[in-house]
Amino acid sequence: MKAKLKLTVYLIAGLLFGLSVNAQKTVIKKEALPANAQTFLKTHFGSKKPSYILEDKEILSTEYKVQFDNKIEIEFDKKGNWKEVDAKTGKVPKSIVPKKIASYIKENFPKEDVTKIEIESSGYETKLTNGLELKFNMKGDFIKIDK
Repeated sequence: MKAKLKLTVYLIAGLLFGLSVNAQKTVIKKEALPANAQTFLKTHFGSKKPSYILEDKEILSTEYKVQFDNKIEIEFDKKGNWKEVDAKTGKVPKSIVPKKIASYIKENFPKEDVTKIEIESSGYETKLTNGLELKFNMKGDFIKIDK
């Protein structure tokens, strides 16, 4: 019985390792991004040129990561829809933050800027310059503060 369990564990570990080995990160040109991602970059970053663009291909998914010289990093899904914009110590362009969320932040945290915004299946998560993380639903309604 123990031998079968060990064999199963080794097979699963081998399979997971094999899948991760197949993951490939390659540097690509802006023109190789999906159309949605290209439009997003043009709309919110104009003619700024990225430092690099990575295509992260795995067996079941593909993601893209774009970084600019000012350390702003954007992640896109395989269709080119943005998933996350992280400005690290800078601020996320206001044009990316949905209006309802921007209004809530301006009203309740007037001295703060958004340094990170992430869209998930349940809604948006933003991080402010003061370190607070705010959660909003898909309609932009405030849900809660995370610390």
